[in-house]
Amino acid sequence: MDRRRLSALSDLHRLSALKSDSELARLAAVAASRNRLRSAVEALRETEAPLGPAPAPGAQPAPLDPALLGARLAHRRWIEAQQKRLNQQLALVTADYLRQKPAAARAFGRAKVLEERGDRARVTLLQTRDRKVRDGP
Repeated sequence: MDRRRLSALSDLHRLSALKSDSELARLAAVAASRNRLRSAVEALRETEAPLGPAPAPGAQPAPLDPALLGARLAHRRWIEAQQKRLNQQLALVTADYLRQKPAAARAFGRAKVLEERGDRARVTLLQTRDRKVRDGP
């Protein structure tokens, strides 16, 4: 392989590495968004409180204050609405992640192959040059 072809291969590798970095950065941003949404959904699940205090074993449940019960029911409805909204967003982001993952893998694979071919070409070029120097013109 001559220097001109090695240079062209090196240029292709640089371009494919840029494309790979771009695709991986896009995938990382979608993954971070996905993780944030999952955390938000989990946080809402953890904040959901029971409607009243748990009665002691064998005791009669205490009557609940209607205003407190109404507030807790309203809060539970709000939590459910937020969970629904977040789950819809999570589904969209997950679909985007699943679409972008193969493109990132393909770009990464192409960059890796071009890097390996460039390395082999450099070694071959150096071996050829050394052979010419050793054997003479």
